[in-house]
Amino acid sequence: MYSELTDLNNDSSTDMDPVSIISLVRAVLARQQAASLVEGPPSAQLRIERINRVISLLVDNQKDLCEALASDFTWRSHDQSLLADVLLPVRGLEYARKHVRRWMRPERRRAELGGGWLGAKAAIHYQPLGTIGIISPWNFPIAIALGPLAEALAAGNRAMIIFSDQSPATANLLIDLLADTFDELEVAAFMGGAELGAAFSSMPLDHLVFTGSPRVGRLVMRAAAENLTPLTLELGGKSPTIIGRGADLDNAARRIWGGKGVSSGQACIAPDYVLVHEDDRERLLTSMQLELQRMFPTLLNNPDYTAMATPGQYQRMQRCVRDAREQGVRIIEVNPAGEDLSHSRKVAPTLLVDPPDTTLAMQEEVFGPLLPIRSYQTLDEVLDYINARPRPLALYYFGDDRAEAKRVLERTHSGGACINEVMQHLFQADLPFGGCGNSGFGHYRGGYGFRAFSLQRSVFTPPRFDVMAMVRPPHGPLFRRLMGFLLKR
Repeated sequence: MYSELTDLNNDSSTDMDPVSIISLVRAVLARQQAASLVEGPPSAQLRIERINRVISLLVDNQKDLCEALASDFTWRSHDQSLLADVLLPVRGLEYARKHVRRWMRPERRRAELGGGWLGAKAAIHYQPLGTIGIISPWNFPIAIALGPLAEALAAGNRAMIIFSDQSPATANLLIDLLADTFDELEVAAFMGGAELGAAFSSMPLDHLVFTGSPRVGRLVMRAAAENLTPLTLELGGKSPTIIGRGADLDNAARRIWGGKGVSSGQACIAPDYVLVHEDDRERLLTSMQLELQRMFPTLLNNPDYTAMATPGQYQRMQRCVRDAREQGVRIIEVNPAGEDLSHSRKVAPTLLVDPPDTTLAMQEEVFGPLLPIRSYQTLDEVLDYINARPRPLALYYFGDDRAEAKRVLERTHSGGACINEVMQHLFQADLPFGGCGNSGFGHYRGGYGFRAFSLQRSVFTPPRFDVMAMVRPPHGPLFRRLMGFLLKR
């Protein structure tokens, strides 16, 4: 997820060496945590005001943010950036703003041993943890940084964000905008690579949110363990799409590519491979090609078609195609206008038909516009195949058989799922987003981040009458009668 460390984009850290930058980040963290202790939990009004500042940052600077993203990718669709990197976090921020007062209220619970009748109170109080660390990747640097930030601020925390140096234009712009919007004791942002990411993960943060690959996620978890820092890990994986018998293949193709086309598949919940019955495979391939020609009649100068984010990403796509070809895989490249893309970082949508498990495209997350399509004979075969592999971040099913859809959901595990759609669970503000197993753990959105970023403190207040006097030594007949009553079945 990270490469070499680059300079941070603020006047105090320009031209600093890596050790000095890490020291600066550590010092800001210490100041934030000290300020949390001195100032105590912020009021609901201050939390709402901070959330409003982030919303204004996004809405007022949407054009510049889209242009920065396009610059980092060499080209990224402005319209898709507005949808995924502006609207998505704005909706999450608005949801948090709407619910923050209710979330903050203590939750009443039942007081035991009869105390409730006498006025005892049991409740969960939500207290800010302190400073929430957020490590954001290069593919959706705005949404993945500011999405968790919404509920971190709603929970009354301060935040520190590390942006990837693989999206420098966007990172630099966001660092400047956040510095203009917040005091560094509220929200501080930096840009860096592997060295800063590793050092940040090992700092005594109060909670750390990391989005990236499972490989780097393991390194982050190992570093965070030194301080027993609680984690939210949002990791990738090979998210399968199952097409049941009798499904509307044209509809499935339309929706699959509607999701896969977002950032040219460079999304952690993009459909990674498709499982279709062998009798439907050729008709699905035809539908896929027709849908791609409709959506992307041209590629090279098409503003809707996004390039690979980095040279490394582009080269990896080329290796996957070359490897599939060497292993005899049938390859269908969909380039309707027959354009030469070799001098750009754009890769044509490419269908890989029945690639074996030995191909690179089936061994690792594709994270690009290549789509393996595998044939199956029975649903049991599909379920066994999915369950024999690491649990994915998302799973998608197409078909009108409700019993089969239920069976798929009950017999598999994934962080999220959609029926007859892809990726849309992420856009539901009232649903939590997260992974399971190899695709991570922990959730945010829908109030789940508020709870994750809060100390959920159990608080008991006794009644005026000392009920517990009956259970303190010396123990006598009254105590034994009470125990007999409580343990009676």
